[in-house]
Amino acid sequence: MKIAIAGAGTTGAYCYRLLRKQGFPVDLYDRPHKTACGINPCAWGTSRGFSELLRLADLDPEKYVLQRFDSVLMDEVRVVGELMTIDKPALIRDLLEGAVARQAPFRIEDYDRVIDATGIGRTYLPPIRDDIQLHCVQHRIQSESPLENRIQLGGVGYAWCFPLGEQGYHIGCGSLVEDAKKLLRRIPWLDHASPPLRKRVICACSGTVRLTGPHDALPFVAPGARDGIWGIGEAIGCVAPLAGDGIVPGMKSVHLLLDHWDNPDRYTQAILKEFRWMKRERSVIDKLLAATPLGLKDAWVLRKNSRRMGMDVRIREAVKFLKALRARGS
Repeated sequence: MKIAIAGAGTTGAYCYRLLRKQGFPVDLYDRPHKTACGINPCAWGTSRGFSELLRLADLDPEKYVLQRFDSVLMDEVRVVGELMTIDKPALIRDLLEGAVARQAPFRIEDYDRVIDATGIGRTYLPPIRDDIQLHCVQHRIQSESPLENRIQLGGVGYAWCFPLGEQGYHIGCGSLVEDAKKLLRRIPWLDHASPPLRKRVICACSGTVRLTGPHDALPFVAPGARDGIWGIGEAIGCVAPLAGDGIVPGMKSVHLLLDHWDNPDRYTQAILKEFRWMKRERSVIDKLLAATPLGLKDAWVLRKNSRRMGMDVRIREAVKFLKALRARGS
């Protein structure tokens, strides 16, 4: 079987490594990214499940962990959680084992199967109706002034500051209803801190994250190559709509693909079952965007699903966070 993987981000690279491990011949394609790190978006944070999934690819997760945290300051509330920042560019390089992606596009008809790992582009699968895309800006900086691991909610989105070790930080902001650049300027982590930060911006870029969820991103398999086009990761909505975390869900989608390699219907059902919790998160996003009143059920969604990331959000805090998510100009 001749296979092409379109997209060499974390999910595409992870899929490439596992398929090569099973002896499949694979051609890898990607588009150049005009960023200093060579990837986009360059999010450096991930959560529970990352280490186990990397071990399944015969990689040592500790090699990529930059810093671990047992809590995060979210809207000035200390939330206990198992979080970490990782060296994402190094991870992708090692997953590819020295392979260099060819220049996309390519002829679909030359392959038995095409795996669409193009993320937000969803280049080879049909477009999604009512797609929800979060636009974000991000900076990697070095600061002599210590900064804390923290998140601030607002504008149906959030701003973040993730320590990377050795005075390095990843700072960014994404919003569904406001200009992320303007929103980030109003948060005192960069130029408006008191006392002023002694910092150096290493790189800055912008990106987009799909918050649609898999249940609203069908189909996952479509005609095209001889054996079809099969989507994985963000291309089929495997990103937590509330948290924006897609690294672990993307790698999980690769295993579901391998488990149901010859059965597109079972693959589709497996994705929907594994990520059924994302459907509940998407419903909360829809309410936030429509300014529909939120209730305790919505707070329970946030509380329950935060535990998947190893975070302990109490119900009172969940109510507060949902109100903050809706607020503009916070």
